[in-house]
Amino acid sequence: MSTPVASSREMARSHILAALSAGETAQLALLAQRLSRFDPPHADDLLMAAVARLWLQDRGGGADLLRRALVLAPRHVLAAKALARIGGWTETVLEALAWHAETDAEAVEFLRLHAQGTGRAVAFIANRAVQCAVPPGGGHVALEWAGHVLVQRQVPPAADASFIELPLPDALRGAVDPEVYLDGCPVLASAVRGAWLQPPRLTAVVAQATGGELLVRAMDLACPDRPVAIILLDGDQVRAQLSVTPPPGSDLEDLPQQTPQELSLAGINNPRLLFALTGEPLDLPQPIRRLSGPEPVVDVIVPVYGDIDATRVCFDRLLNCDPGLPMRVIAIDDRGPEPAIAPLLDRLAAAGHILLRRNPTNLGFVRSVNIGMAISAGARDVVLLNADTAVATGWLKRLHDAAGRAADIGTVTPWSNDATICSYPRANEETALAEVDVPALNALVGTVLDGQAIDIPTAVGFCMYIRRDCLAQTGWFDAVTFGTGYGEENDFCLRAGQLGWRHVMALDAYVGHVGGGSFGPSKQGRVDRALRRLARLYPGYEPSVHAFIDTDPLAVYRRALDRARLFRDGGQRPLMIVCARLGGGTERFVQEGLARRPGGGRDAVLLRPEKREGKPHRLNLELTDRPDLGNLCYDPATELDLLWSDLARLGVMEMELHHPFHLTPDTLAGLANRFTYRMHLHDYSWICPRITLTDGTDRYCGEPDVAACESCVATHGDLLQTGLGVADWRMLTRAVLEKAQRLDCATQEAAQRLRRYAPAARLHLMPPQGLPPSPTSAVPPRQPGEVLRIVVPGAIGPPKGFHILLDCARDAVARQLPLRFIVLGYTLDDDLLVSTGGAMVIGRYEDTEFGSLLADIRPHGAFVPSVWPETWCYALSHVLAAGLPTAVFNIGAQAERLRAHGRGLLLPPGLPAAAINDALLALSAPC
Repeated sequence: MSTPVASSREMARSHILAALSAGETAQLALLAQRLSRFDPPHADDLLMAAVARLWLQDRGGGADLLRRALVLAPRHVLAAKALARIGGWTETVLEALAWHAETDAEAVEFLRLHAQGTGRAVAFIANRAVQCAVPPGGGHVALEWAGHVLVQRQVPPAADASFIELPLPDALRGAVDPEVYLDGCPVLASAVRGAWLQPPRLTAVVAQATGGELLVRAMDLACPDRPVAIILLDGDQVRAQLSVTPPPGSDLEDLPQQTPQELSLAGINNPRLLFALTGEPLDLPQPIRRLSGPEPVVDVIVPVYGDIDATRVCFDRLLNCDPGLPMRVIAIDDRGPEPAIAPLLDRLAAAGHILLRRNPTNLGFVRSVNIGMAISAGARDVVLLNADTAVATGWLKRLHDAAGRAADIGTVTPWSNDATICSYPRANEETALAEVDVPALNALVGTVLDGQAIDIPTAVGFCMYIRRDCLAQTGWFDAVTFGTGYGEENDFCLRAGQLGWRHVMALDAYVGHVGGGSFGPSKQGRVDRALRRLARLYPGYEPSVHAFIDTDPLAVYRRALDRARLFRDGGQRPLMIVCARLGGGTERFVQEGLARRPGGGRDAVLLRPEKREGKPHRLNLELTDRPDLGNLCYDPATELDLLWSDLARLGVMEMELHHPFHLTPDTLAGLANRFTYRMHLHDYSWICPRITLTDGTDRYCGEPDVAACESCVATHGDLLQTGLGVADWRMLTRAVLEKAQRLDCATQEAAQRLRRYAPAARLHLMPPQGLPPSPTSAVPPRQPGEVLRIVVPGAIGPPKGFHILLDCARDAVARQLPLRFIVLGYTLDDDLLVSTGGAMVIGRYEDTEFGSLLADIRPHGAFVPSVWPETWCYALSHVLAAGLPTAVFNIGAQAERLRAHGRGLLLPPGLPAAAINDALLALSAPC
């Protein structure tokens, strides 16, 4: 037979493979010579030539070619393994084997055989940990850095060489290059680098060739140069494994240009690809749809990282509460910082309660979830369940039933105490798990809302039921983009939504949630980063969530649950107090009245009218002893009959009516017609839609005729937003005022003014406080040359005299007066006032702080600049009780009270700022 002509590399390789296959020894030597002499030489050519030499029993020639191959490609694993087989141990061979130890089990075995045959230990990295092949003689193995012993093990003598793992502390991963010692002597460890111990960040792109083969490109973003092993499975059976080695210096942007590895799918019915190191799944180019119906077993995947107490509760509830449906629990130990977690999971796995997968190192929540979903192969639906949750009886069946109610439902989320849009009892706000009874709430929602569900814009990841067909079509969670957690479930839901899948909330299931247990203080930062990524990827996502929160379709269901709990617990509440949340003196009066009632107001219910900007009116029922019932909200336009019915069930017989703010005319009339009631006057909203009898200049209007009032309100605004003209409003409120059994006024001045508008009202003088007590300490005298310190108490808006105070501060600076205003509270514009240089602002305070703050300020006097006729004024009470010489305008309750007090200064309304300042300086002249 003539010698073939091999004029190209491809032909030479083809001929040498044919000769090896046919056993044609005569041709091998010549073909090997040809293949080894191409210019430039290639390591693969030298390897094939070496195989031919070794087949011809030319051990020396083959070894020489293999060494040349390693010179060209120092990490060529096939050349290194071939040299190892013939005992050609060199440091280069060991380095190449160690480089591939994480992806090539045979390379690891050769390292053990080296230790067995030579008696020399060798260290390498595999499974993201430092490993050491120890000779049969054993010895003391230590992992050190900068002279510090990090880990040490005593290995006993054995018949064969063995492996020992030396885990580097997490804090040092990627930061230091450790060294390995055996009996105090350095171990060959050229392939041990701290950077290679960083948690893997595996990523891949899988395409399909025209012939059906898979084209795989992959890399580890944590160590981009290192090889990546990928396993091809058919169902659960391993069919092939390949190793992808990116070119040196690669990064994520180079992945699409990487030369792909091919994988044949011939004879494979259910292909799956996994990263060998972590078990993470790879997305296939075409989703594998479920051909048969869903399996009756649901896989519950629990990634575990930290918080041993919450984790223990989670598994206790999960394994001891009847889920109502067969399940398998898959726990993913993500190697968190708490050492007690691993033994707990080991015990549960040993008892057969869970299937346990332990990550090689901390991979993060998203990768752990993907690993769990990949373990859960076939047609099983899955539930992603945080390790800080607490389930209750029947929870899984209710989620499963909700998922099966329509063919396009992809995910299901239950209620929880901490589940953003799916939260209860607080809407869109967490409640501590310790404050809720999860079994009771789960039973409640199962009874009140049995079989009900509602569409939501996204699932919430703490407990997320995913149908297998939705998962198969949508693909795995995006670990590259969303890293260690937050945002990944939203991204999945949005991708699924683009494919036509819906996301629903099972209104009859409740799962408790500690919240943030796996992330601790870093939670908010993760959330913020995730939201920014989602906004870039899906510009419509955040608006859709805000629209859901804004329309709040869950409000009616939260109310149903609150009503069920309220009426289940029983108890009569004969008194209803009606007052919007106004703050200030009005709210203080209401709270003080409640505190004086038996049980601190347990026999009362508050009706809080509310009108938020852009929203319809709402009526909120509040119970001071039941802050957990915060969803008793009614629409006065359509639900007054339901409100009247609920108040009757509560046994409400009488009412305290404090203020009309945010009450619609129909609601006000309905309240007045259904209950006997008494009233308390806090301002003049009953006769003035601008509330304080002030005009557009924010000064007392003088109470002109009704035509002027109509013009004022039309021009300057109806602050009550009654929707009525002044005359119609007064007609309505006069009937309400005169029907009250009693109308309490704090001062004679207020009662006289109100009588002009409601002559038949049963007015009763009842100050909320008696005369202020005598001061406990003397007011400090002002010394010659000392700046006069005038305290201005309260919340200073326009009716409270903000613009007058601003003018006074400016005048004091302009005239260089020895005068400084100190606001003990806050103003309409703190910065503007302070910028004058004539005033400072202390800020909000509690009543109990007033005395200590005055002691710090040491004021010489006080100024209460209210320009409207106050009905009482708690701020005035504070300064009078402190014994401060006080100036007020001669109008309203403030003037009446100052006259009764017998000390202070009454200023004419409309007095200019300069005159006010002069009067204050005279009030507190130096001694």
